[in-house]
Amino acid sequence: MGRIVVPVLRCLPISKATNFVELIGRLEYDKIPELRKELQTAVSSAKTFLGTDWDVNAVARSLSGRHTRWNLRDMLVDGPNVSRALDTFEIVGQEYFDAAMDEGKGIILLSNHYGAHVLPGHWMLRKGIDFRFLTERPRHLSKSLLKYFESTGPLGQKELFISRKKSGNDGVASIFRSLRCLKAKHVVLVASDVRWNDNQSVVGRFMGELWKFTPIWAVLAQRSGAPVLPCYCSMMPNGRHKLEFGPVQHIQAGESLQLLVQEALDRVEAKVKQDPLNSNDYFLWNFDTSPASLDVKVIEVDTPSSEVTLSPAHGLKAPHFGVTSESAKTSRLHATRD
Repeated sequence: MGRIVVPVLRCLPISKATNFVELIGRLEYDKIPELRKELQTAVSSAKTFLGTDWDVNAVARSLSGRHTRWNLRDMLVDGPNVSRALDTFEIVGQEYFDAAMDEGKGIILLSNHYGAHVLPGHWMLRKGIDFRFLTERPRHLSKSLLKYFESTGPLGQKELFISRKKSGNDGVASIFRSLRCLKAKHVVLVASDVRWNDNQSVVGRFMGELWKFTPIWAVLAQRSGAPVLPCYCSMMPNGRHKLEFGPVQHIQAGESLQLLVQEALDRVEAKVKQDPLNSNDYFLWNFDTSPASLDVKVIEVDTPSSEVTLSPAHGLKAPHFGVTSESAKTSRLHATRD
């Protein structure tokens, strides 16, 4: 879509701009056989595993439109008009957010890659809430978020981003910075479904496959005592977004990290079954055969103890967001994944 077209789209009502963007995605689905085949295969695989009655072609076509909208992240809601942006959000569970804030310990906002997962940041920015991302640096964002992410200093965001290119010590430093942010009563957003391979990774089952995930959000909760607040942001018709907060969790020292991670994954999987049009990221995981993806995948074998056997670890130092298979390097589905 590009940064030339987006300013023009922002001059339109958000509903019209969003509907236009989704229309482009559906037209691509109709005109590009490779895109259509990849989406249909992904949706069909998810349908079989989840046991749903989805119409594969209808879901895949609509998903193509949503994916084009998803690629624009928060750009359509950017601009000087704060109410224009906030009016697109339907907030569910505001009482959970308020209760977590009232504890005065900061909040670990437990996000995921379901739906418009960058939009909670834009909502908090517009609401004037101090927040930080403990993630890799998201790409293709609005100018407002990009400017916010340039903040530096002891509580700054710029130094908090995690990169696979950083050393292990830099990753530890990001954790300590997160603890300082929580002590300052900030919101720290961490994803519950980050595939990560190091000596702290735990194995979780998601969409019928076993992967290695980071439990860092649970570790932060145990060390800080901050409440954990599950969060989901769904893309809705006509440019709307449903920002949903779940019941507050308090993680105790000694709780099983693997069990906590699996429970979080199960909640996300339930969302996928409920709404496939916000699940494009997950549908593509099983079709990724890149070395980076295989590094976080777990091979399950039959053993008397029903335990799993892990594939060889290569020691990634940080969360892994952007796996891309060789066959999909030019695919519109993978072009801007975080």
